[in-house]
Amino acid sequence: MTEIKVNDMHCENCVKRISGLFDEEGFTYKIDLENKRVFVDGDDKIIKKALEALDDLGFDGVI
Repeated sequence: MTEIKVNDMHCENCVKRISGLFDEEGFTYKIDLENKRVFVDGDDKIIKKALEALDDLGFDGVI
């Protein structure tokens, strides 16, 4: 799994927004709100798509 830092993920509402979109996209993922991390399983194309999805939601994801 690839770790993506999402420093502007602050609350359960953020988690709900991210998980809603990631579920729609069919990603295999895990969210760690306490450490502000999202872990995504997949190849480089999947990771790029996940980063773009985070950006679409207004989050700055950094690998």
